[in-house]
Amino acid sequence: MKCAMSKMVVTACLLLSMAAYAGFDEGLAAYKKKDYATALKEWEPLASQGNAVAQTVIGVMYDLGQGAPQDYKEAVKWYRLAADQGNANAQNSLGMKYVNGQGVPQDYKEAVKWYRLAADQGNANAQTNLGAMYDNGHGVPQDYKEAVKWYRLAADQGNADAQLNLGGVYGDGHGVPQDYKEAVKWSRLAADQGNANAQFNLGWMYVNGHGVPQDYKEAVKWSRLAADQGKANAQNDLGAMYVNGQGIHQSRVMAFALYNVSATNDPSTDNKAIANREELSSSMTAAEVAAGQALSREISKPGMLLKALDKYSKKPAVKEKASTASSDLPVNSASSKGPYPSRPAKQPGLTSCNTRCNNADCYRTYDDGRKVHFQAKQKFNPLNSQFEWDSGSC
Repeated sequence: MKCAMSKMVVTACLLLSMAAYAGFDEGLAAYKKKDYATALKEWEPLASQGNAVAQTVIGVMYDLGQGAPQDYKEAVKWYRLAADQGNANAQNSLGMKYVNGQGVPQDYKEAVKWYRLAADQGNANAQTNLGAMYDNGHGVPQDYKEAVKWYRLAADQGNADAQLNLGGVYGDGHGVPQDYKEAVKWSRLAADQGNANAQFNLGWMYVNGHGVPQDYKEAVKWSRLAADQGKANAQNDLGAMYVNGQGIHQSRVMAFALYNVSATNDPSTDNKAIANREELSSSMTAAEVAAGQALSREISKPGMLLKALDKYSKKPAVKEKASTASSDLPVNSASSKGPYPSRPAKQPGLTSCNTRCNNADCYRTYDDGRKVHFQAKQKFNPLNSQFEWDSGSC
């Protein structure tokens, strides 16, 4: 039976392979009760006797701080003992430690070595990780075709991260001809497994009609699922759809709440939710802003986003005034001033501009008053496995 361990989670398959050894049942019973100290006590003798599966499990426990203080060096010690015996899960985990520089100096070449050993045994997680190394040129020369090869092997085994990444390379045309329908196919497979990045990407494709007919209701469906998992860019996009009433009823209060939560989850200047929130609030009443702030506190609780939004839609806490936003305007245009942003102040020796985009659809106003409507360039960022738009500089 082939087993795979994803993101340091001890799988049932990994534990079942220890069933024939004394002390296994006692350790498993304790582990299920989250009595990690007892589980560690029961399983350490097996690991010390050279059992590779037990060594891997012990490595995971030290990696996560289960039953003992988190200790990456100790985790690496046990992973290496198991990896040297050919245990694919341990080899993959050891590769991850080298990528992250946890318990060992960061070393991409060493990571590739261990990923490849596990990938050659059919370990889907290692195949995905090895594909990512080729995708990014970490520890090996960048090679998109080689990345696609490993992603596909793992995706065919049902690995959601590999399916996500394979959808990404099809969307970007890296290592394969650009094919949005294939991108949708693989993104959907990952999204159906609950992968938040894939859910976000699928929503994005429905918004833009890439590989599927443009369908805001489907976009809302997938964006809601990703937003509920804390995906900041999905929360921003969902807020934008509430502003314009795209696929869902128009509500500035909900949009404000979503922008607010998105900005909290990702306060970086790259997050458009911060500017969107400020622009939207300028057209809202004090009561609407207060209701949006209250709603944002509610939806920020784990697992409460969808429930809170559904509850509010049935019985809003404040009556909203008629909106001036139009579904024909860009998502970021919540005011009545039209799609173009305000004219920036002129600076000596510099060309300044303000840009407002609805995904690829961008409007720019220069410091000389010139207005330009253009399409941003599409990019796929393999570091976070997300589609992105680049509007360029002034």
